[in-house]
Amino acid sequence: MDLRVRHKEAFVSEEKINLSGEADYRFLSLVMSLSTAAWAQLGKVPHPVTQKIEKDVEQARISIEFLRMLQEKTEGNLSVKEQELLDNMVSDLELNFADEVRKSEAASENKDPDIIIPPGVTKGPEILKPS
Repeated sequence: MDLRVRHKEAFVSEEKINLSGEADYRFLSLVMSLSTAAWAQLGKVPHPVTQKIEKDVEQARISIEFLRMLQEKTEGNLSVKEQELLDNMVSDLELNFADEVRKSEAASENKDPDIIIPPGVTKGPEILKPS
């Protein structure tokens, strides 16, 4: 085998080793980013930029679905600790998501009905008091 080919193979395999740790870090950063976004979207923590509680349950559902997709696509390819971290995050987020959906459904049931005013009507009915 040519010396240049062996040197190139050694360089490529060394590069893969270095990228492996970096890839692990990037993967965990992605998971943490999606998780943090979902917690903020559920209104459980302040938004990282505005520092205000901003609830968007539909957006939280999408973030949780991304985490579930990662969970499925990486099955069998993660270390035990990485798998536990991802599984626990998804479980915690799903429970909190279900809680927020339940709260919003209960709030909408207890809400007064909307008053519909037909177009062209300027005021509501008059109440006549007995004389």
